[in-house]
Amino acid sequence: MTSTRVRGPVLVSALLLGGSVLLSGCGSVVGAFIPPQTITNPAGLTGKTLATSSTLVVESVKGTVHYSTQDAPKSSFDDIKYPDNIPFGIRPHGLAINSGLASATVTGACVKPASFTLTLKKVTVTLKDTTSTATVTATPSYTVTLTKTGSSLTDATYSVSGGTLNVTADRTATDAAIVVLTSGGVNDAQLDADLSASDNGLAGCTMTMKLGETTAVLSDFS
Repeated sequence: MTSTRVRGPVLVSALLLGGSVLLSGCGSVVGAFIPPQTITNPAGLTGKTLATSSTLVVESVKGTVHYSTQDAPKSSFDDIKYPDNIPFGIRPHGLAINSGLASATVTGACVKPASFTLTLKKVTVTLKDTTSTATVTATPSYTVTLTKTGSSLTDATYSVSGGTLNVTADRTATDAAIVVLTSGGVNDAQLDADLSASDNGLAGCTMTMKLGETTAVLSDFS
């Protein structure tokens, strides 16, 4: 298990205004001085494998296949430890998860093209511990190009180029996620995605993908 710690700025200067300690509305005022905080590899998602039991299908018939990290090896992680110098029970109410695909492998009897595009239509990140579950769902604009880097009789490997996958949670979803991440003990995370491929020749094959570098940005502290 890994332990994650949020790094916060020293807030002494934020607590003083005109030489007087802020005694009312402290959380909101002090929170405004805290810049967004970035967590590297939140929930151990970097390098996780997205897999499916379904084969790819012809785009014109049914273009979306569901992928999940559910069957990937678990990488449980401990609750977030907040710095001692963040007072007044201040917590973030904004959460953005940034990730992307790093590589892919196509397996089976199909035409494995030199390159093709993948479009992500929906993504869901689920965080859970022994007592609570939080879900963040988004329909981001994310299309990447896959280029063949190697092949065998049954498999072809692909590199991935393109943009970054951004999943932004609203305040309610963020608050639920923070409850999971800061209480209840050991946590697990799962990412689910609905994807479609541009090349109909891939129909009949299965595809697995690895997530690239993943970060989470906490913001809107109060």
